[in-house]
This record gives sequence, structure tokens and C-alpha cells, in this order.
Amino acid sequence: MNKIKTFFDKLLGNVWFGIKTSFLASKFYFLMKLFILLSTTAIPLLNIRLWREVLNGIADYGNREHVVILCLGIYLGLRLVTYLLEQFDYYVNDRYSDELQFYIERVMMNKTSRMDLSFFDSADMGDKVRHARNNFDIMTEMTWLVFDIVSAFINVIATLVIVCTYRWWLGLVTLALLIPFMLYNKKRTEKKLEMEKEQLRDNRKIDYLRDVFFDTDVQFEIKLNGIGAYFIDGYKKIWQKLYKINKDEDIRHNSINCLIMIVNVSSEILVLLISVFDVAARRIGIGDVQYNLSMVSRLRSQAQGLMDGINRFLNNNTRLLELREFMKIVPEAEKSGTLKPSRNPKIEFCGVSFRYPNSEQYVLKDCSFTIMPHEKIGLIGLNGAGKSTIIKLMLRFYDPEEGCIKLDGVDLKEYDIYAVRKVFGVMFQDYVTYCLPLRELIALSDFEARFDDEKLKRACDISGASDIIKDWDDGFDSVLGRYYADNGKDLSGGQWQLVGLARAYFKDSEFMILDEPSAALDPISEDRIFAQLYGLSEGKSSVTISHRLSNTTLADKILVIGDGRIVEQGSHPELLKLGGEYARLFKLQAGKYV
Repeated sequence: MNKIKTFFDKLLGNVWFGIKTSFLASKFYFLMKLFILLSTTAIPLLNIRLWREVLNGIADYGNREHVVILCLGIYLGLRLVTYLLEQFDYYVNDRYSDELQFYIERVMMNKTSRMDLSFFDSADMGDKVRHARNNFDIMTEMTWLVFDIVSAFINVIATLVIVCTYRWWLGLVTLALLIPFMLYNKKRTEKKLEMEKEQLRDNRKIDYLRDVFFDTDVQFEIKLNGIGAYFIDGYKKIWQKLYKINKDEDIRHNSINCLIMIVNVSSEILVLLISVFDVAARRIGIGDVQYNLSMVSRLRSQAQGLMDGINRFLNNNTRLLELREFMKIVPEAEKSGTLKPSRNPKIEFCGVSFRYPNSEQYVLKDCSFTIMPHEKIGLIGLNGAGKSTIIKLMLRFYDPEEGCIKLDGVDLKEYDIYAVRKVFGVMFQDYVTYCLPLRELIALSDFEARFDDEKLKRACDISGASDIIKDWDDGFDSVLGRYYADNGKDLSGGQWQLVGLARAYFKDSEFMILDEPSAALDPISEDRIFAQLYGLSEGKSSVTISHRLSNTTLADKILVIGDGRIVEQGSHPELLKLGGEYARLFKLQAGKYV
């Protein structure tokens, strides 16, 4: 009993979830769809009745001509109304679909924008995102399925009563002949859902192999190495695999479906034979033959529609449960506290251990260090040592598995995470390039100030991006990238890096974080960047990650990471005097310039 109650509780919850979402997407078109649905339910039943009276009246025209004319006039009027409703329905569907898609995509974008990075590290979570996107239309379908089921149920009851008044057993036989259809249809919908889940990962992979050809950056690799055939062959193998599975299932389905349909139409053959004999015996008129056949046909089609609707409803119920589970996922960052950080906080890593989701290997293990206010830090270590991971933990993209991170002596989790992130001006090693006007691209770090040309100019001067744009006719309004702009500016890797730096400086933060800020720069630009960082940023804090140790020599303190922890720390002279890992790496690099 508890299982049944739980099932119906979830079912009703899903119905309400779908109806509410569809209503909120567009209240006006929701009500218009409801009006059209109710109208198109009642009019066909009335038309069949009217046509019966017209045909019987024609057979006895001398006595019933006024009935024929009246019924024919109403019938034609309703046909016109039906046609107008159909045209109106097309318009409503188009407009409603647009508004619904906009609403749903906006909900999805807002939801994913607030997800923790750990969410995207899991392929399983990626499946959930794709499944959720694929199932967003289920919310709308569930809404109309409720109305369709109610409409079909009313139609089945009304039509069954009419059919049974002719032969009490005929309606029951018609419904009984639909039992094979009902059982198979249920099994078919379950099979389709199962196949969809089984093929989800293959469909994600086939999309990736296809979309790689539309990535401009990847095209260089494809053409250089002649590897287009590799991606095409991978795409072809998966496509052929899925095609064969789906083809075999379709052949099986259509074969079984043909047999079931033959059983279903037996009721129409039966009523036609009975009606012909009754006409011959003058028990009914010629119009009754058409009426009886139409009613049995309608009973069959409405009952099929009702069963199909119920099966789809139960199938969609499973899909909607998955969608609701996705929508209920609460990002850890949104569970943050309420404290507001200072503009230049003291940062402490206290015994922090961390590994990425679905990974067995720890990136950091019992890692401890302190960054004092106004202190400039150089962060160095071999590839994979955990330098960028430290930055991601500072920004609370992830939480430590063990230990804690403190700002001004208080656990980072006690702070409003979005307020914390506003403290830092950041440029990551894998900075993102966007196809946007330059002013918007730079101002992504402080978007409300995007029309402040003085602030834009100052950020570009500091980063060195001013040299790039000085001859551009549209200046800050120039579009970067050519994804959608024919006249977009196509920048080199180094130029993009200067624009990325301008974005970090535009935020005008007291605390700068730069992850390999000069990796693609020429020596002159690189020297200017670090002169700006150390010479013009008095009173500010900074953390700089760089593989070129010459760029960290002026740092107040250098942290050397190895084996997931800080193995050395101190100023450049102190570490050279220590003669440890830093001294070894510095001498190794310096020797190449002698």
C-alpha cells in the first residue's frame, strides 16, 4: 500500500510540476491551448451526430427537409469553426513553443551556471545534463497529456454509451480487442526508454566527433596532421552500431504492430456487417450505417489514444522524476555563508588535502601555507603539482576533502562565496576567448562598468592591449573572433593573452591572481607585465604562477609545491641560499641563458 501511495504521490507531483512550469512559461498561450483543446474535444462528437441526422433526413427528405437544412447548416458552421480553430492552434503552438523554449532554456542556463565545477568533472553528471535537456519538453508534454487523457476518457465514455445503445456488447468487444495493443504499447514505451538510456553515452560521443569539425581551433590540428579520417571513421562506427540496433527494433516493432492493427480493425468490420444486415431488414436507416461505423471507429481510436496517453504519461513520469532530481541538485557554493570578506584578506591553507571527483590520486596532501595582506606570492612547481588547484580552492570552485581554508582567520565556508570571488582579479592559464565586442569581453570581470572608456583604457594600458587596438576604427566596439562576425578581429595567442590580462586588471581588485600570464607573450611584453605587477601594485596582494622562475624573483615570498604540499618557501635570495629544489630549478633555467 505504501508503494502505491508513493507512486501516486510522485505521479501527482510530476503532473503539478509540469503544469506549473508550462503555465509560468506563458500564461496567455497556456489558456489559449486549454480553450482549443476543450473545443476540439466536443465539436467532433457533435458533428458525427449531425451528419447522422443529415443522412437519415435525406432518405426521408419530404418529411424532414427542415431538419436536414438546419443540421447541415450547423454542421457546416462547426466545420468552419474547426478549420479556424486549427489555424489558430498552429499560431498558438508556434508562439507558445517559442516562449516555452525560451523559458526552459533560461531555467537550464541559470541552473547550470550555478553548478559547482565538480558537477562538470563527472561524465555521469554530463549524462544527467544531457538527459535533463532532452527531457525539458516532457514538462509541456505532461501538461497536454493530462488534458488529452481527460478529453480521451470523456470521449471513450460518451462513445461507448452511444455504441452500446445499438448493440450492448459491441462496445465491450471493441475495447476487448484493444487489450493486445495496450499491453504491447506499454512494453514498447518501456523498451524505448531503456534504449534511450543505453544509447545516451554513444550519442554524446557521436556528437563530440561530429562537432569537432566545427571548432576552428581543432581544424588546425586536423589539417596539420591529416586526422579528419580518424574522427569520421569513429563517427561512422558508432552511427552504424546505433543504426543497426534501431533498425532491428523498428522492423520488429512494425511487424508486431501490423498484426495488432489487424485485430483492432476487426471491430469495424463487425459493426459494418451488422449494420448492413439491419439496413436490409429496414431496422435502421442508411445514415445509421455511417453513424455506427464512425462511432465504433472513434471508440477504437479514442481508446487507443487513451491507452497510448496513459502509457506515455507513465513513461514520462519516469523521465520527469529524473528531471526533477536534476533541478533539485543544490550547488555547494549556494550553501555558502553570509560573511563579507575584506578587500585584501589574509589567506591560510590549514592541512588541506584534495583530489578531483572520480579520481583516486590526491593533488594536495596536508598542504599548509599563509598569504599575508599586501604580500606578493610566486607559486612554482612542476606540471601537475597542484598550483592551479590551489587557486581553484581559494575561489571555492571546490572544497577540500580534509583541512580548511581561512580568510582572516574564518573558514572560507562561512563567507558569501560570490562576495569572495569579487575580491580577486583572476586570469587563468586556460583563459577563455569569446566572440564579443572588446569592451564587453574585457568588462566581463566588472560588467556594469563596460561603458566606462577611461577604465577600459587604463586596463588595456596596464596589460599592453592598447598597442593592439590603437589602429582599430571601432576601438572598444570592435568584435573579437569570427564565429558570427565577418569583420571580427582575429588575434594571435599572445594578443588574446593581453586581452585576458586586461580583463583581470579591469576588475581593479586589491588581490590579483595570474596563472601563467605570459606563456604566449614575447620577452618585451612579458617584462612589461611583471614590471606592472611588482612595480605599480604597491599595497595590493598577488599570486603569480609561472614556469619561468625569472618572473618570480621579485616576489615577497615564493611557495614551491612538490608531492602535494609546500616543500619550500621564502624569498628568492633565501631559497637560493637554501640550495634546495627552487635553487636547482632556477640554476637549470638560468644556465640556458648563459
